[in-house]
Amino acid sequence: MWLMAVAVSLMLCACHGRQEMNSQVIVQNDAFTVTGDSVIEDTVTAWVPRHGDCIETTMSLGRLDSLYDRYDTLNIKFVQGKKWQRRHQGPGASMPEYKSGQRLTDALYDMSMERIADGIDKNGNFIAEHNYSRLYCAIYLSLACLKPHQAMSTLKTMVDRDSIIMQREGQWPIVSDHIGWATAAWEVYKVTGDRQWLAYCYHAIKKTLGINAQVLLDHNTGLIHGAGFTSSRPLGARRMTWMGYNDLFSCMSLGNNILTAHAFAILGEMADEMEIEHSHDKDAQRLKDAINQYLWNEQRGFYSSFLYGMAVPKQSPLTDNTSQAMCVLWGIADDDRAENLISQTPVSDYGVNVTYPPSTAIEPYLANASWATTQALWNLAAAYTRNENALRRGLGALYRAQALYQSHGIHIDGIDTDDLGTAAANAAMVLRVLLGMNFKPEGIEFTPTVPEGMPGTKVLTGLNYRHAVLDVTVEGIGNDVAKITDNGVALESAFLKGDIEGHHNIVITMQRGQRGTNKVTLHHNEVFMPPTPSVEWTDDSGRIADFNPGLTYRLLEGDKTTIIHDSVFALPQHDGFVEYSVDIAGKYVNGYMSRPYMAFNLTPQIAFFPDSAGGQTTITVSVAEGGDYLVDLGYHPSGTLDVREVSVNTHPMGTLVMTNINNFTINGIAHSNMVLVKLLKGENAITFRQIRLPKAFTPCEPVHLRVIKR
Repeated sequence: MWLMAVAVSLMLCACHGRQEMNSQVIVQNDAFTVTGDSVIEDTVTAWVPRHGDCIETTMSLGRLDSLYDRYDTLNIKFVQGKKWQRRHQGPGASMPEYKSGQRLTDALYDMSMERIADGIDKNGNFIAEHNYSRLYCAIYLSLACLKPHQAMSTLKTMVDRDSIIMQREGQWPIVSDHIGWATAAWEVYKVTGDRQWLAYCYHAIKKTLGINAQVLLDHNTGLIHGAGFTSSRPLGARRMTWMGYNDLFSCMSLGNNILTAHAFAILGEMADEMEIEHSHDKDAQRLKDAINQYLWNEQRGFYSSFLYGMAVPKQSPLTDNTSQAMCVLWGIADDDRAENLISQTPVSDYGVNVTYPPSTAIEPYLANASWATTQALWNLAAAYTRNENALRRGLGALYRAQALYQSHGIHIDGIDTDDLGTAAANAAMVLRVLLGMNFKPEGIEFTPTVPEGMPGTKVLTGLNYRHAVLDVTVEGIGNDVAKITDNGVALESAFLKGDIEGHHNIVITMQRGQRGTNKVTLHHNEVFMPPTPSVEWTDDSGRIADFNPGLTYRLLEGDKTTIIHDSVFALPQHDGFVEYSVDIAGKYVNGYMSRPYMAFNLTPQIAFFPDSAGGQTTITVSVAEGGDYLVDLGYHPSGTLDVREVSVNTHPMGTLVMTNINNFTINGIAHSNMVLVKLLKGENAITFRQIRLPKAFTPCEPVHLRVIKR
């Protein structure tokens, strides 16, 4: 079998250029080939036997160890679990069945159905051992469709006192991606049409968004604060070791803001369903506008993953591709921006990186199942923008990883695998791409996309939908529906109403339709994030502690950059407030900036912070000139977490966070994040109100208020 697969590979390469795609393969690139029944990569092959009950592979741990010897400084160790073998009995047998002309995709679908069935505990809830954000994503992708009642039950466990629980206890509001619950909950409603669930979700989402607006809203940019989607740090920011929890709260991540904007849009649709007057659409539009104003990078053609810094927020030098796909799917990236984003964001032959550029050479490694949801969302976005080349590459990357690694439980030792999320991602390729099922409150819209490399008839049988059971057949290739019938009767449009009952046999005939650009930008794993410099600052100079003469260092001063040629450098003279930092210029991308240093033209005003009475303190500050000022609190980091709302002359201005985790201190005093406020000439009343948190925390001990003229 292995020799036959290699012969097939040689034949394909002889008949067609390595970059060219043809109807005999799903994807063919410089790294591997995926056909309807096999994966061929160099001397390694995975294939599905004719009986289709398993996936065989020549991949071995020894070969993996030899491949990754050059990365041994990362201490990579691979382990192998249980080989998948189709069960003909058990929970997976009750799932919808799928058959097509591609044995590989059929076997991977069957494997996914069994793992979804196995991912439910004795209480009927999904087993969520890992990141809750991945579970939200998995429910959105396919679990809501396949197991709506289990999804509903699981989501209910994440609500307390009518609001969504901040899942990462001890980290909210530093980590604030819990609003992703709304996306999952809305998908469950669209599948079930359950009006009680609709009302339940509406109140939970509305109350949670109200809490978030009070604590997380940045009044200057209109964005939401907090570390990003799927990570306790903003994605890809693990190298910024100078960032304490206060600095992480200052970040405004693409993921959190997209999830929040989408939650507002969902709330508006829920209100429409319930015939409630609302202005949620305006809230969603305001946040959408802020995302496009502050996080879109016009020069690079894609979104920055977060804003970061101390006094002056700057775009991070990388992007978060999970969130970028959501921008496309949920209308944040509109007009030509969505199409350009998919075509211009660099991807690897092995798939889309979770972040680009990656921190290490193995970041796009899809054997770690946690990346599968990112690839699935990217594939959905590629289909949405009609970029068939990007879609075929993405499908091939997802199928390759599951066939070579996940079918035999091969993963990196010490890194949690997410079988449920991976299974949901693969199932979504059948349900949402090849069959094109797009659930709406009023029914199902069918928009299949069947690439040229996947010809033949595709049949899904036994899908439970509300009060009906559906069999769905898709014939032909293309991205436009030529004809659709329901039980033999032609439908006027590719839409199935949600009030149907009984058994329905849906048959869809496809035709080639309008295509978008087929452009894909490849980076071939040659671009990595430069290191983050460690800088020691004085009033008039800086010293790069880990200086490497082979790297190009830059001094950042607002929008101005100056090349640094030595480890010690002088700071330019300045007339007003300036924030300095240092980064490293790479060949393709610049690295993260060092911990910033703030230089003042006017000495900051310091005010003693009195003991709080009733959780609220007001300090009167007098300034000679009205305008923009920065305020923060110096404190003893003896408590665990302290969150205070800042108001100036009764007007809310933002939130200050004080933690004891990894924060920079001088003489035992740490500083909170900074809030930009507007002060009037003369006296101003600055009020600090302690915000009650969902879990008991020990408050920190503020020492003084610092007021800085910007």
